[in-house]
Amino acid sequence: MSVFVVGLNGCRLMPTSERKARLLLKHGKASVYRKVPFTIKLNYKTGSTTQSGYLGIDTGSQHIGVSVVREDGTVLHKEEIGLRDSMSKRKLMQSRASSRRGRRHRKTRYRHPKWRPKAKRVYCEIPDRKGRHWKKKEITFASKRAKGWLPPSLQSKTDHHIWWIKKLQDLLPEGYRLSIELGRFDPARLKDPEIHGELYQKGPQYDYENVRAYVLNRDRYTCQVCGKKGGKLHVHHILYRSHGATDDPQYMATVCSDCHNTENHQQGGILYQWMQKQKKFTRGLRDATFMNILRKRLIEAFPGATFTYGNITKADRERLRLPKSHGNDATAIAIVKTGIMTVKDKEPVIYIQQVRRKKRSLHEETPRKGRKEPNRKASRYDKNTKAVTVTKRKNKKKITITGCLFDRVELNGKKGWISGFTDKSCYVKDENDQYIRTSPKYKQVSLSKLKILHHCGNWAIGARQSLGKG
Repeated sequence: MSVFVVGLNGCRLMPTSERKARLLLKHGKASVYRKVPFTIKLNYKTGSTTQSGYLGIDTGSQHIGVSVVREDGTVLHKEEIGLRDSMSKRKLMQSRASSRRGRRHRKTRYRHPKWRPKAKRVYCEIPDRKGRHWKKKEITFASKRAKGWLPPSLQSKTDHHIWWIKKLQDLLPEGYRLSIELGRFDPARLKDPEIHGELYQKGPQYDYENVRAYVLNRDRYTCQVCGKKGGKLHVHHILYRSHGATDDPQYMATVCSDCHNTENHQQGGILYQWMQKQKKFTRGLRDATFMNILRKRLIEAFPGATFTYGNITKADRERLRLPKSHGNDATAIAIVKTGIMTVKDKEPVIYIQQVRRKKRSLHEETPRKGRKEPNRKASRYDKNTKAVTVTKRKNKKKITITGCLFDRVELNGKKGWISGFTDKSCYVKDENDQYIRTSPKYKQVSLSKLKILHHCGNWAIGARQSLGKG
């Protein structure tokens, strides 16, 4: 694994080997400058001669591939960065939204709704000619969103792409060319490969009032479970709204009120079987939509970069005889349009997974199991703990240990991450999302038995999948 190097005066130098970095740190000639990615800073003056190279970025809605390649085709660094899953964030936001709406309803019972088109009185510091400070201002329906606004989920993913690219550019010496793979998708053609011409404007739902009317007419107002015609009919989402289903008519069906019940929705029911069969066929068009947005933002943020597309990357990767992975795709992207025919790749892949900074529930919504009385005093939720400090004795001296959420730790030779706390104990999970225990009966581990390797913050180093609930 290559290590990034920063000079004494802050200039960016060529990456060095892991062994040389370890010797420099051991003899005090360098200090740790950054842990993600691992970077050292020299403590003595040195020359600033550098070589040119290539930085390749494989963009995606769920993963980011990174590869640093030298001019002679030697791979110096590879990373695979996993972003938070959209569905896990969506479920968390839905639960917070339901709690927020309930709280708003309880505490502002008689508040006037915002959408009522009436004028409101606004206090102005500067009075008018008659000395009045209060003025009437009409409520408009114009959007307050700035130009280029994105939903928070898409904005965070876009910002993470730009942030990681700039972070790597700040560690590499000048002269490294930036290459980025972009994605361009046609959502209408993804739905129907035969679409052309005026069908883009009309589509299958042309002349129908809404999606419900189209689905009912397509199914001839007949229940697709029992074959009953007429009566009270429902338009059922085959993939379930709770699992992220969209209003795509391809995954909607007409079901009568007798068949659209709780039993059929649960495991073993006919609607549950439909969901299990159709679930693996599609992810919807969320990822394609995000890649179209990301393409425009990256072109604006890095106008001097070299851009390529997936079909070119696949051909280059197969020519280099590299297996399919985000890191190898980034290697093929880095050397695009350079004429390099072979690469020397002996670098291990560094896996980094984005995790939640903290659990957002400040107070518990419902009483925990075992609580004798409801939480009427709105005391803080103990499971929202971000860090725990314990004191233990070592060589007759008191040592203080502080463990934070998602810190990288070691227990009995096994490495993992702290996923939660209970009093002075914690839960530790490995890279397979399994608990690391000291006893077969209990999941909790005393914090004093752990060896804290490093603090991870928002990015868990070494994790190949999301930890906890995303």
